[in-house]
Amino acid sequence: METNLTRRKEDKGFGRVFSFLGRIFAVFGFALFISICFFLATVHRAVNYAPPPLPENILLTYKLKPNLYKTSQKPSLRGPLLRPPTTLHEIVDAIDMAATDDRVSGLVIHAGASHYDLAEIQELRDVIHRFRSEGKKAWIYSENFGGMGGGTGTYYLAAAFDEIWLQPLGVVSITGISSETPFLKGVMEKFGIEAEFDHRGQYKSAMESLTRKDMSQPSRRMMTELLGDLAAQITEGIAADRGMTPEEVRKLIDTAPHLGTEAAENKLIDKLEHYDILLETAKEEAEKQIKSAAHKNDDDDDDDDDEEEDEEEGIKTIDLLGYGFSAKVEEDEEGMVGFLSQLIRKKAPVTAHEGKDKIALIYASGAIMPSKDGGGASPLSGGEPMFADRISSSIRSAAQNEEIAAIVLRMDSPGGSPTAAEAIRRAVVYAREKDKKIIVSMGGAAASGGYWAVVNADHIVAAPATLTGSIGVFAGKMVLEDLWKKLGITWESVNIGENADMWSSQSQFSPTARKRFSALLDHIYDSFVALVAEGRGMTPEEVEKVAQGRVWTGKQALEVGLIDSLGGLEEALQKAKEMAGFKPEEAVPVVQYPPRRSTLELLFELFTESAVSGVPPISTAMPLPEGAAELLQIWALSRSQTEPLVISPLAIGLTSH
Repeated sequence: METNLTRRKEDKGFGRVFSFLGRIFAVFGFALFISICFFLATVHRAVNYAPPPLPENILLTYKLKPNLYKTSQKPSLRGPLLRPPTTLHEIVDAIDMAATDDRVSGLVIHAGASHYDLAEIQELRDVIHRFRSEGKKAWIYSENFGGMGGGTGTYYLAAAFDEIWLQPLGVVSITGISSETPFLKGVMEKFGIEAEFDHRGQYKSAMESLTRKDMSQPSRRMMTELLGDLAAQITEGIAADRGMTPEEVRKLIDTAPHLGTEAAENKLIDKLEHYDILLETAKEEAEKQIKSAAHKNDDDDDDDDDEEEDEEEGIKTIDLLGYGFSAKVEEDEEGMVGFLSQLIRKKAPVTAHEGKDKIALIYASGAIMPSKDGGGASPLSGGEPMFADRISSSIRSAAQNEEIAAIVLRMDSPGGSPTAAEAIRRAVVYAREKDKKIIVSMGGAAASGGYWAVVNADHIVAAPATLTGSIGVFAGKMVLEDLWKKLGITWESVNIGENADMWSSQSQFSPTARKRFSALLDHIYDSFVALVAEGRGMTPEEVEKVAQGRVWTGKQALEVGLIDSLGGLEEALQKAKEMAGFKPEEAVPVVQYPPRRSTLELLFELFTESAVSGVPPISTAMPLPEGAAELLQIWALSRSQTEPLVISPLAIGLTSH
């Protein structure tokens, strides 16, 4: 009797578990069903609906997003069918199209709190200057340029516009730029944790935060010169745009933050008003411009008829990215095929150049790791790394395509695994062996392993504020021996081989292991220097003078021979056209490699590769001091590697205060 009763209880318990799991799968299946229905409805709408034609008189508007997307989309349950986040290239491309479109009279940007790096800001500044050079007017508005935080970077962008508008209660907080680094050795000692790391290059200071209690003199010297150069770029840019001297701008930075009235008195802004007033003003100016042009071009028409026609049509405000999308659809000879392709696959429609020479664009962003099989984003970092096998495959695929005339590789990485960086570098060499011109466009950073990967390119373009160089290497391990003693935990090991426990965290390097460890670092560093010498046409001695792990701005890198020219992605694409033999005025299609994945592909990856993690990144699950999350990312990356790392000491980053 007791046995039967026990079995009934067990069966009842299992039944509850299966019932619970069944409800979970039912909810999950229903969500998937709704998503698929939404997708099919979207496809049906795309086939049966074309975007309305663009009006004849356009005022473009756009609200800047807090962050810009750097690479292809990653699937998530948050929105597998939604449009991927905005990329810098989309914004720049749309503004460049508008600059030469006679229908567009002006551009109004609404800026908020943004986290763009200085290189991205400089690319946006450049496209605004190009827009204005075509006789178009550009306004920018913000409630605050920094407010109670740093607003130097956002204001640096704003200075490129014709007019800067600020909310009456707003503040212009151009307090400068700074770099803050937490040093954790003291707290680690309290817990019995030792960071046993070594490096090659006196400026290779990425692990100083774990091995020291203060900043080394070489690191301080590098940071001072680096920040000084970046500050000079910002100061000179603002001065040129606002009709001031650099000395006047420096004084305003030193006395910031400025109240709105103070900012107006010091010519930092043009108007203290609200956004709706700006829109009305911009429309009025655009309409006056349209009427003036109409009177000049249509002398034979009746003036009153012209005015009535203008009033009927009026000026239409259109979102910048929506305009860019519609303008590309207009150029598409395939009509709905291009529209459907753009909507579903999120790529540019087929153009009249189909079958002719093209330029391949490859995005490479994140810390460099060998492959996804070797581990994806760490719960500590919360970031998506760059997988060398994918980037290498994309480069080789483009190189083997006879329709591709040149390749532009957009590199935005602080570094990573040297073998992974070497795999990408070899793919670059392979492309050149296939007679493909390969041009590199550096983003906010292309340092250490990021520089290693591209050193053999035909031409390297970097923004003046790009962080690059950092030719050096570090490696090591965390020693937890004293921590285990404090916890009363003992370890025993059996080793076959003198250095079998070399990478164990239970003890420091033995003398024999340290000797091999040192030889490994020397080999990686010497190889790095030799590759730079080969790729840049320098002697090893010349490279040594600019190596030692030192980080350079793009402007400095040009002076010391590490890059070839200054500019952004647009300049790199133009250089690719030139080196591939195209005429300057010739329109050349740009195709992305690998193509952005379709919605169905994203859904497949989402449900087959467990793309959604149940573990939130530490940086979002708990508040951390500025810089601590980045240190944890580097620590986690170093713990997951079985080789040294080539990562820039500025992976922690700079803050525009």
